[in-house]
Amino acid sequence: MTRIYLLLLAVGLAAVPSAAQPLKPLANRNVRFGMPGEAKADPDNKEAYLIERPQYVLSYNDKRKTANWACWQLAKKDIGKVARGAFAPDKGLPKDFAAIGSGVYTGSGFDRGHLVPSKDRSDTEADNDAVFVMTNVVPQSPKCNQGAWEKFERYCRELAEDGKELYIAAGPYGLGGTAGDGTRKITIGKHAPFVTVPASVWKVVLVLDRGTNPNRHSRAIAIWMPNDGTVDEYDWAKYRVPVAEVEKKTKLKFFPLVTEEVAAALKEKADAVRVAPHKK
Repeated sequence: MTRIYLLLLAVGLAAVPSAAQPLKPLANRNVRFGMPGEAKADPDNKEAYLIERPQYVLSYNDKRKTANWACWQLAKKDIGKVARGAFAPDKGLPKDFAAIGSGVYTGSGFDRGHLVPSKDRSDTEADNDAVFVMTNVVPQSPKCNQGAWEKFERYCRELAEDGKELYIAAGPYGLGGTAGDGTRKITIGKHAPFVTVPASVWKVVLVLDRGTNPNRHSRAIAIWMPNDGTVDEYDWAKYRVPVAEVEKKTKLKFFPLVTEEVAAALKEKADAVRVAPHKK
């Protein structure tokens, strides 16, 4: 009897997954090295609802009415000449979620700031339309969105066009940003549902040679920008920080499927590659 009990106990314990076990990756190129935070495609998971599409993987927060983060791969083949789409509510949200329309931003003083940029998915109309749903948008100060943030987006595409393969995560942080007229706002919208305005926006980029895996010497770029009118128009490089700093502030974990030794080396220091400011 004792032997049978011990055998059943051993089988039961074996069925429990180890807490140290690495996360199983989604079969999606945009999260090849794992998601930075837990998200589930469960309508009850309203503050971290998983949206998985061929164009990106995104964690949506129905309380804030913006994404927590978005992840996407960027390669040369993703960049084309398709015209920009039109902003639209995300029809893929569960029925009891508030589907934000583009009009919420009208007159707010904030740009409809893409997380996954339009140009990063300009190869086909379908890919471009996917980044114009409002779940991929955050209220962004015009100086931030049109200034150094946009210049960094452009820089990433230049790397991709040179043959690099980029794995990118981006998201909002905190409460309260500055509109174009200098007014600080916590939310936008004339009536509920209101959209939360972040205090900052961040981005983490892993740069690899095509088809390779990261090593201790791979390039990782992280930026942290205030969502206000102080953002430099051209010089995104001044906003570089270590990936570890973004992790500390957001409580996220980047590259969770990369070995701890390699990941620690990637996150330790801010990127220091010399970058000339874009002048247009």
